[in-house]
Amino acid sequence: MAAKARLPTLCAAPSTCTLLPSLRSPQTNSMAATATATARRNPARPAKAATGPQEAAAAPARDGGTELSAWTSVRQERWEGELPVEGRLPDWLSGTYLRNGPGLWNVGGGGAFHHLFDGYATLVRVSFRRGRATGAHRQVESDAYVSAVASGGPVLREFSQCPDKPGSLLGRMSNAVGILSGAALTDNPNSAVLPLGDGRVLCLTETTKSSVLVEPETLATVGKLRYADGLGGMMMMMIQSAHPIVTESELLTVLPDLARPGHLVVRMAAGSDEREVIGRVDCRGGPTPGWMHSFAVTENYVVVPEMPLRYSASSLIKCEPAPYYAFEWLPASGSYMHVMCRSTGKTFLCLRWRASRCRRSWRSTTSTRTRREARTTAGLPRSSSTAASTTAIPPSSRRLSSTG
Repeated sequence: MAAKARLPTLCAAPSTCTLLPSLRSPQTNSMAATATATARRNPARPAKAATGPQEAAAAPARDGGTELSAWTSVRQERWEGELPVEGRLPDWLSGTYLRNGPGLWNVGGGGAFHHLFDGYATLVRVSFRRGRATGAHRQVESDAYVSAVASGGPVLREFSQCPDKPGSLLGRMSNAVGILSGAALTDNPNSAVLPLGDGRVLCLTETTKSSVLVEPETLATVGKLRYADGLGGMMMMMIQSAHPIVTESELLTVLPDLARPGHLVVRMAAGSDEREVIGRVDCRGGPTPGWMHSFAVTENYVVVPEMPLRYSASSLIKCEPAPYYAFEWLPASGSYMHVMCRSTGKTFLCLRWRASRCRRSWRSTTSTRTRREARTTAGLPRSSSTAASTTAIPPSSRRLSSTG
């Protein structure tokens, strides 16, 4: 049975800051938000009296952090109860706000994690109805979390934390195969929570196996989202963007390909578990894809970033602490922005930024007219052959809606 406690007081927004009700259908009446790396107080721990912010921030916590530390673990795996409210919530405010993020930093009495992305996922729910607010939180029961509780420490490769290396050669070989296939990577879905267009609610992080469905009312873990497609394999599409973009009709995400360095842009229709490839972007600057945490889309285009912080196959296989965790910093490889057409899957524009001189260069794979349009929209210097062009890509391509 869930333990009962009281959360800190919820302050109603002043009249100048209006909270809007969800505009989704009743089936998907959930407002979702990704967790932010901000200092926060344990939601199940009553606020302590302090003489000032410095004293409050310095107050020791049981797990070695502080009361205002982002590394402070929740004290209960599951909690629910009514929230006291200061002020008055609008009577018309009705809906559920879901939030997901790292909430547990050590298990089984072991050492605490040291990176914000390693904490085990905790779902937080605040429900508004008839001027009242109720809250709850619950751990997402991923394989990473369940196995860590049973073993007293991490069993799968987390973002920065590595499990103890096997002592035998056979064990090390098995671990390497597990990393290459993605089976030994974490499924701790602590980066995002989002409502799919068909009413399901999905938690996830940067591994494809971390796509975990949850029940928004009870916060119970329903199970894995099993993708019904052939995307995947050794070093292929076992990683995904931590922040897909969801509309009422589809989910859009980007899958880095470590076998053939590049990125696949895919869509998944509402109600389906099958991802469909829109197009592919080949890497321009490095031996592996850049870290794909988030990306941007417009009505007609997808913007795929390629950054010099790139996935490191050797760091993943070795499964040992490294300066950049599972990545390597290759500034000479450059930074690129690839622009893909959502309807055709063709990449018609590539911008490169050089950090030293902020120089931009570009490449186009389409017609001369498209190149003229791309130059005009990007604001790049036009050569004599394009000086007379005044055509631009539709304004919708410039209104980017980004996550992360």
